[in-house]
Amino acid sequence: MRVQFAIWPAPAHTYPLAPLAWALKSAGHEVVIATHPGGVETIASMGITPVSVCDIDSMPIPMGPGRAYEKERADLAEITAALEALGFDADDPDREHWDVYSQYYLPAQWDFAPWKGDPNEPLPFLDGLVEFTKAWQPDLVIWDACLPAAAVAAKVAGAAHARWWTAPDVFCRSIDKFKELTSKPGAPELPNPAVETVRAAAERYGVEIDDELLWGQWTINSQPTEIGPEVSANVVPMRWVSYSSQQPMPDWLYPVPERPRVAVSLGLSERAFMEGGWDHIPVLLNALSELDVEVVATLDEQQLAKVEQIPENVRVLPFVPLDQLVPTCSLLIHHGGVGTVMPAILNSVPQLLVDFVGHSIRANPSGAARLARSRYSLGPALARFTLAKGAGLVLNVAEPDAAVMREQIRRVLEEKSFKENAQRLLKEINSVPGPAEYVKILEQLTLDHQS
Repeated sequence: MRVQFAIWPAPAHTYPLAPLAWALKSAGHEVVIATHPGGVETIASMGITPVSVCDIDSMPIPMGPGRAYEKERADLAEITAALEALGFDADDPDREHWDVYSQYYLPAQWDFAPWKGDPNEPLPFLDGLVEFTKAWQPDLVIWDACLPAAAVAAKVAGAAHARWWTAPDVFCRSIDKFKELTSKPGAPELPNPAVETVRAAAERYGVEIDDELLWGQWTINSQPTEIGPEVSANVVPMRWVSYSSQQPMPDWLYPVPERPRVAVSLGLSERAFMEGGWDHIPVLLNALSELDVEVVATLDEQQLAKVEQIPENVRVLPFVPLDQLVPTCSLLIHHGGVGTVMPAILNSVPQLLVDFVGHSIRANPSGAARLARSRYSLGPALARFTLAKGAGLVLNVAEPDAAVMREQIRRVLEEKSFKENAQRLLKEINSVPGPAEYVKILEQLTLDHQS
């Protein structure tokens, strides 16, 4: 069969799908990945065929939550205030999901599907995607949750279609909560954010807006299901297999040193999209300097700006593929991204998650595709999961203290329970079908859902 992925053009969105794309190719299926021209180079480096469906002049490189979107954010603020009047306060467990969805992921969708857009206005990416999808005639379209207009292209072409996401499904959970609150007696009529984001694309091509269009005929999610949240969408989980940009294995990586090796990875997306907020790094390196460990820290110049001297036991590099580095480590210190949590889980490595405890999770665009520092949007959810599984602890860098950090690092390295719980977690993860097994599932689901 022919399988077309449609992906928001960022490495963090693209790399996780590589194992499934290759599993499909290895099973004899044709695979392409349709995207913005800004994502073509990344896809080609993975050995998968990229398709650029628009030109860079008609559709600028997307900025997601880094773009101001002043009117759109003002509209969402009014909707949020109305929901608060219906009892949606800060103590509601779903409020975090709503803030992440409305502040971070809706703006990413608006780059391609304008909020309350006019179906008669130019939509170059959508038109190019629909044109290609109709011409290539895929049997299955797998679309990024940040690219909902791709579901319209699938419907127009008569293809089965599945939503792809690799993190807590704040999209569907937020709208589930929105429907719950607005169905209360006397609740005002409020615009549904998911509907108003895809409306222009749907009306342009005469496609009905229903739950299937919004959430796919099914959803593929490779995060552990226990991370949650529970959603109304039909989720068919797949096991995560790590993949990232590759480079030759460093000659210092093996043999593994006798003393513990500690990796520090604070996220490519964090340093690409967050402005400032690296004051804790000198304190963290100071904490590590007095321990009998070897440290490999993947940090760039902006993250090291306030570090006066690199400790002798710390090796600093801008990037090392985590699927190469993590298997050699006794501890991974990181920001709480799914693409970093999962390599630790798959290698039974205990974790320390860096978090700005007590800070707001709300986005604060500061221009030039950057966000003023806030809490990492997915960090709290991943931290709760790791703590609940006993596979790690949280480093509160809102008030960095080298002595406290040092004690937490020592504890996770020395207490056997963290390693044992990490091993137990791996066994749970391995019970879910991996990409090679998942191909058969996709084949059957595609047959069941094709027009």
